[in-house]
Amino acid sequence: MQTTKPFTPISHFYQNHFGNKVYKISVAVAESCPNRNPEGGGDACIFCDEWGSAAYHLTREEPLAQQIITHREKIARRYRADRFLVYFQSYTNTFSRVGPLRDRFSIALAQDQVIGLVVGTRPDCLPRRVIPLLRETHERSYLMVELGVQSFDDHQLTFLRRGHSAAAAIDAISLLDQECGVDVGIHLIFGLPDEDDATIIETARRINRLPVHNVKLHNLHVLKGTPLSEIYRRGEFTPLSLEEYGRRVILFLRHLSPAIYIQRLTAVASRWEELIAPDWTREKMRPSQTIEDLMRDNGWRQGDLLSI
Repeated sequence: MQTTKPFTPISHFYQNHFGNKVYKISVAVAESCPNRNPEGGGDACIFCDEWGSAAYHLTREEPLAQQIITHREKIARRYRADRFLVYFQSYTNTFSRVGPLRDRFSIALAQDQVIGLVVGTRPDCLPRRVIPLLRETHERSYLMVELGVQSFDDHQLTFLRRGHSAAAAIDAISLLDQECGVDVGIHLIFGLPDEDDATIIETARRINRLPVHNVKLHNLHVLKGTPLSEIYRRGEFTPLSLEEYGRRVILFLRHLSPAIYIQRLTAVASRWEELIAPDWTREKMRPSQTIEDLMRDNGWRQGDLLSI
């Protein structure tokens, strides 16, 4: 399947792998993460709101099966979709006992038209006890694990209050690949303090050397009630303009192997009332389209600077 986009979209992989379009059903079942655990004594990541990045926070109290049914029906009506991956999105989904996690996987895979799972978690939250479950799930169905890496720079990770190192992220990626055999997706944040072109290029080159299947990009944005909102209020953080963010994304993509799929180019604030800045994060289509158009107009493509 050929793509008309100047980068390799994840839809290209889904079409080749499943033979059809596939849509994610986001569900919220995890209750917390290591940074929010009172026993851990850590601080929440500076960008994370109280919902832990849940896409549909208003349905998080519904049983898992009902969440799937509710969102599957909406997506099916809108896109005429009939194949779905259940995306365990909010908080840290492997921050749980194995028994309940296995039950959640089984419930999700038993639903009509569900052909696989996507599990969101952190690099420092893959205890040995969960590895057999991930491997078994991969052997019976499609499974992708998305890691909130955010950065491969330890200074940036400290600023974000992630609570894990770049080395932990690299180890987690290798563990998932070698012992579970799953496709590994990673989340990255651009727009961090002291970020420069050299950092972005090195990030792409590092990913090229790792068994990373796909990447999801986010711009660092400010939500109400987050630690970042206080930093922003004190004038210690300025979000990127769309033009500058787009320039950095394009630089990254041009140094990234075209064999690595792109899930998303920008963050989207699903709860507009929470967004403080930048305002363009409210828009779902324009930011990504702006980046695509700029690449296409200049003849730039993912990986065209790979050898430089």
